[in-house]
Amino acid sequence: MLLNLNEVEERTRTQLSGWNDARLDFSVIEKGGSGRVFVRAKNLDLGESVITMHYSDERSDNLRFADVTDFLNRHGISAPKVIDRRLAENLLWVEDLGEQDLGDLAKSDWDRVRRPAYESALRAVFPLHRISEEEAPSDLPELEIPFDESLYRWEQEYFIHQFIERFLPEGIASDLLVDESLKDLASSLASLPRSLLHRDFQSTNVMMIDGEAFLIDYQGLRWGLPEYDLASLVYDPYTEFSVEERDHLIRYYFSLCQDVDTGADFADFSDRVAKCAMQRLMQAMGAYGFLSEVKGKREFLEHIPTAQARLKEVAASGAGLPVLAQVLRHSAEI
Repeated sequence: MLLNLNEVEERTRTQLSGWNDARLDFSVIEKGGSGRVFVRAKNLDLGESVITMHYSDERSDNLRFADVTDFLNRHGISAPKVIDRRLAENLLWVEDLGEQDLGDLAKSDWDRVRRPAYESALRAVFPLHRISEEEAPSDLPELEIPFDESLYRWEQEYFIHQFIERFLPEGIASDLLVDESLKDLASSLASLPRSLLHRDFQSTNVMMIDGEAFLIDYQGLRWGLPEYDLASLVYDPYTEFSVEERDHLIRYYFSLCQDVDTGADFADFSDRVAKCAMQRLMQAMGAYGFLSEVKGKREFLEHIPTAQARLKEVAASGAGLPVLAQVLRHSAEI
């Protein structure tokens, strides 16, 4: 059972030094649906604010948030700091990174605002991607299960059961479940060397402060492919890109790779991005189906048309899977 606002206030007053008798203001932050409540707590006397996070233990990744945050801080990766904690109560007080995320910049000028912000986001996540599984640091916290062939297949089947079966004509799902090209996609991605990745690297999980990007919602940290994170950002159904803007960001990330690996090949890199984009978009569409139809969060339905259009686009590309492009000719019945 998650705490209510009065309970959050009582614990915040008693936990934080200088907050007990101060004038405080509390406001709930509406974000996601993963068994957590976020409250912005402002100390009007001290001119300070923190984010109070209370989480259930129904999801293992929630329990890892504090340890993962500490790890990112130690390794100089742009993330908030945990100010205080009551782990026995699943309660954290986290640095307040403000209210602006990348998604809030959707209507801003590309060259002046959005492009620099997205480039900052890619620079923020890049040091995480440079931590390879082959040279794993000794202080690595416990992680979520890594991306392997079984997890890629789970994402594909999640898409089939939660999206295809719910929104597309009968018979399509059973054919996709045994389709060899989907199995080959999972196998090819699983054969590549793994690094640390955010796992949900999209516009609402990147906060902006004075033009600099900070990562949030990274508790799903695990071993996988950096291109999965890149595809998550540039094919993000929560926002819009032109083909030229998306291509610029892909090439910008590749330039970061070239700075440390002069032998990188852009054609191979682009192929991996396309494969990861299909994989990620399938996962996202499965999530939208599950959250809307099972959890009753109907607001996620509005993202399905964009995600479907993007998956259809990349599936029809040179590195795409024709079977997905063919299936997605059917419009989702929402």
